[in-house]
Amino acid sequence: MTRRTLRAVTPYFVRSVNRRKELVLSEKPSVLRHLGSLHKKVWRQYQTVLKRDRTPVEEAEFYARQIESRGLKSLAALAGLLNVPPNRVSRHLQLLKLAEPIRKFLSEHHQPEYLRYFTERRLGELVRLDARAAWRRFQEMIREAEREAGIWRNEAQ
Repeated sequence: MTRRTLRAVTPYFVRSVNRRKELVLSEKPSVLRHLGSLHKKVWRQYQTVLKRDRTPVEEAEFYARQIESRGLKSLAALAGLLNVPPNRVSRHLQLLKLAEPIRKFLSEHHQPEYLRYFTERRLGELVRLDARAAWRRFQEMIREAEREAGIWRNEAQ
């Protein structure tokens, strides 16, 4: 009877930061698999592309899931783990207080004009209002976003 050894293989990849190699313990994104090691500039460009497809509310939900799944006790701990400023995490988590219809609209509409218009700062304005006033202001913001999108399209032509 032969014994087989079970060996766990942890996926990792190497990323270069300031002429230092960093070992990242996760799978390399499929878009970047063709590259040997990732330089800091390439990694930042990749993260920027990812952020373009994510609304501030989705980012807030991501932060909330990370706090819960990792069992973190403070926002500062999460900020340190993700290498983002603590006030950014705090501001995004405030967006979870938005009314459900507003959050639903943002999750269903990923058109570039809405992604470009509804920033964390603009949505933070809605958090400070009561539900009815926030909904009215949100309707105005939608019209503004569509108007700005029309201007961008006309300039492109």
